Amino acid sequence: MARIATFAWSRRLSTVLLAGALVCLVPHAARAQESTPPTSDASSETVGEQGAESAARAREAFQAGVAHYEAQRYVDAIHEFQVAASLIPSADLWFNIASAYEQLTRTRGELTDYEQAIAHYRRYLTEQVDPPDRAQVEANIGVLTQRLEDARAAQHVTATQGTLRIRSEVAGATVTVDDREVGTTPIENDLTLDPGRHRLEATLEGHLPFLAEVSLDVGTTTTTHVTLLPARTHRAITRSPVFAWVAWGLAVATLGASIGIGIHAESLIPSPEDFDPSFDQYAEPRTWGAVSDGMLAATAGLATLGIALFVIEGSAVGTVTERDGEVEPEP
Repeated sequence: MARIATFAWSRRLSTVLLAGALVCLVPHAARAQESTPPTSDASSETVGEQGAESAARAREAFQAGVAHYEAQRYVDAIHEFQVAASLIPSADLWFNIASAYEQLTRTRGELTDYEQAIAHYRRYLTEQVDPPDRAQVEANIGVLTQRLEDARAAQHVTATQGTLRIRSEVAGATVTVDDREVGTTPIENDLTLDPGRHRLEATLEGHLPFLAEVSLDVGTTTTTHVTLLPARTHRAITRSPVFAWVAWGLAVATLGASIGIGIHAESLIPSPEDFDPSFDQYAEPRTWGAVSDGMLAATAGLATLGIALFVIEGSAVGTVTERDGEVEPEP
């Protein structure tokens, strides 16, 4: 029975639409005899915008890989599955890649195809929790291993190192392996390295850095696809505090008026030699003094209002996303 490759969010749909087509490609038989259409059961937790973009890109790559596999374009299928795995790793994606490589052993029979099929089947068994098809996969690995040994014996090839192939859709990124710069993308030549784990890093201005740990096996070629996502920044949108400045302007005006009226009130107070007890000579100064005090209180009120309006008007009313110094349009 064929298994259908899909991520968690599209499992049922992919099973319905693709199962029939994929079963037509591979007869019902043990994997040791025939390859099985790709399968995947991955899940992802996206955090923020970058996580959502990674999930969407992974889903597109996975669906493209299934389409290529169905059309027997196995090299293209491997590329898309590897892109999906670099964004959302999944044990079942290693099975998908191994299945495509196994198909390549039947069409072109290169040693690296056998090696990659075996390596990815083993990785699937290592990372999958209690795989229900362990016995079948292990039997398939045994058959492929024997076929690989036969092919090597025919070609008198003895492998001692592993090969790293680096691919990227973005040009100009600086790539380092184990802190040693190996060039800028696109990197056409494969790297021959000792077996084991190697740290790969790619950096490009305006993009988020790419980091990966690559495991090489003796005599195998491992392809790593460098995925560089554009760096984005978010900027708050605020309003100009127009009404706050109006309130502060009125506060300055009333303060000036208060001072002027206060000076006028002082000028109306009679000197001792001009004092006339026959009538209240302080009534008018008191009136103007009260007006000055009222203007001073209005000044304090307007100043306080201006502060409140500044806080309200200066609050963010939204955000914009910028990339490379330019504002991105709203989706």
